[in-house]
Amino acid sequence: SSAAMTKADCGQHDDEKKKLYRRIIWVVLIFLGLVLLTILIIYLVLLPSKPSFVLQDASVVQMKATGPGLITSAIQATIVAHNPNNRIGIFYDRIETNVAYLNQQITPSVMLPQTYQSPDESCVWTPLICGTDVPAAPYVIASIQQAPNYASGSFSVRIAGKLRWQVGSWTSSHYGFYVQCDAYLPLSGGRGPHNFLPSYPCRTDVWSQP
Repeated sequence: SSAAMTKADCGQHDDEKKKLYRRIIWVVLIFLGLVLLTILIIYLVLLPSKPSFVLQDASVVQMKATGPGLITSAIQATIVAHNPNNRIGIFYDRIETNVAYLNQQITPSVMLPQTYQSPDESCVWTPLICGTDVPAAPYVIASIQQAPNYASGSFSVRIAGKLRWQVGSWTSSHYGFYVQCDAYLPLSGGRGPHNFLPSYPCRTDVWSQP
């Protein structure tokens, strides 16, 4: 009988331990749920606005055909990025830029420095974007070779990368972004810098990544 009581006591003790473990698990799950719900509410209340970009200045330093189907170019650009959010910071973790002429990319991508933007802050990048002996379509080569000194060409400074939002101590996962700044730049066979003729405001797209 004493052995039976001991077994019963052990069984009851095991049941109490299981109940305690279940309570602890539920408390942890409820706590994590409340934390995630709080973050979600803060995020929705402070729904971040995408950054804005402006091509403040640009000039053609060099632009010429260097061989059959090849082009060499150098474009100096001044890009201003602004964080329009009052309470949300932005981490730019990876940023690269290149130049397209007549909708064809004519330079390799140039990496820009990683940057953190405080709320309502602006930052400036001034890359020299160069491409040497880059393959180009015949219509691009012809446009450069046949352009008179006073002609202007349709250029696009393009920026792509990854960003994260920061609210207090919480930081979001990565979002992809793409920016395109169009401008007309005078051409004169690559003989020195030329005046900047802006076209349209920069277009900015931001999307969540899996």
